[in-house]
Amino acid sequence: TCTSSNVLQTLLQAAQQIPNVKILYGPDTYMGDNLIRLLEVILESPDWTDDKIATQLHPHHSNATLQRLKDNMVVFPQGNCVVHHMFGSQVVETVKQKYYDNSFMTAHLEVPGEMFDIAMTKSLDDQGVVGSTSDILNFITRKVQEAATQQQSQQQDQQQSQQQQRLRFVLGTEAGMVTSIVKNVQDILGQTVTASLETTNNNNKGAHIEAEIIFPVSSEAVMTTTTTDDGGKDANVNELPIVPGVAGGEGCSTAGGCATCPFMKMNDLEALQDIIDMVDEGNKKLAKHLPPDRLRGKSIDGMDATDLGTEAILYMRQFMQDKALPQELVDKVTSFRKQQQ
Repeated sequence: TCTSSNVLQTLLQAAQQIPNVKILYGPDTYMGDNLIRLLEVILESPDWTDDKIATQLHPHHSNATLQRLKDNMVVFPQGNCVVHHMFGSQVVETVKQKYYDNSFMTAHLEVPGEMFDIAMTKSLDDQGVVGSTSDILNFITRKVQEAATQQQSQQQDQQQSQQQQRLRFVLGTEAGMVTSIVKNVQDILGQTVTASLETTNNNNKGAHIEAEIIFPVSSEAVMTTTTTDDGGKDANVNELPIVPGVAGGEGCSTAGGCATCPFMKMNDLEALQDIIDMVDEGNKKLAKHLPPDRLRGKSIDGMDATDLGTEAILYMRQFMQDKALPQELVDKVTSFRKQQQ
């Protein structure tokens, strides 16, 4: 069980501890395909030497081991998240035409491949980043801080104030993450400008940095709200195009992609209250919605089937603590392979 923030390290560690391990990746097809694309770009780039791979990716990997890992990955073909379908060919063309040359490109591991490729290409020149939301935030933070430091150095050399500098960041992530990223960028800018003013002899020569956050989505992802000035039929109509999500009062939080998922939107407060009322009334209709009991009392290879369902989560928890796969898991995988042989 992986997330975008630990999936790459999980794969690298698994390949290191279990040589020639076969990776069956699912259910997120976008993320799986993008991971393979990431490995392809690294393997094709002359800049990614064995030393760089060992330093920046994993100390026990090289071009040869990454090639073996890529060849041993099989991605489930039909597991796309509906939220990420916002990024279509229309978005890609718009980004290429209007923003590619003068903007930093970022892409979450779960976005469709075209958007991922744009950010991946730019990342080779440190003009973009691909990865988790924290990777995107760290990249934006670093670029803002670098711009502030450079501007401050020029001010000291030239003894004059600089013009306002605007950095543009294209976000390839789900709509639910935009609010939290923008809030973090605002905090970063505030901290950077404050620090610059404190270390500058003349406060009028502090850093002047702006960050423009661009969130491109396809037209299908945009809704239009229609209202009338007085509620009358013939009143002037005001239309406000919005991207569904927390900005429109929808979704479960300001920091989650679930805000734009139509299935997660079914979990509203009214539905929850209905369930509570049914429980209080002892309504028998709830019985058919209970978890299936076909696994109750059954075992798989001597282990309770229900406990087996939580095993992967516990293994991942231990991996996050130790930065290595649990030996018990390694033994299970290797012994299973021997049985199959």
